[in-house]
Amino acid sequence: GFGGVEGSKKVSPGVFVGGSKELMNEVRMNLFNPTEALFVKGHAAWIPNQLTRELRRGVWYPASVSAGFILHHAQDGSYNGNLWYDIMSCMGGRY
Repeated sequence: GFGGVEGSKKVSPGVFVGGSKELMNEVRMNLFNPTEALFVKGHAAWIPNQLTRELRRGVWYPASVSAGFILHHAQDGSYNGNLWYDIMSCMGGRY
């Protein structure tokens, strides 16, 4: 993982958010292989308890996925913007 990157926060084993400014600087200086991370733009933010309420209402679908599943697109450079679709498809059923 990249837990040593300033500004990053661990969200699950091998998955971190934040620290993108430092990582991008390392990419520019050829000190970091960009296929070892998946850079995405955008985020969602909530006021206190908003996410809990939205989860109860079924607005969001929590998913448990491995770091390898999340980063597999980054490994071969084929990320096509459909990571969430891939995760939901694997969940099957009503998703």
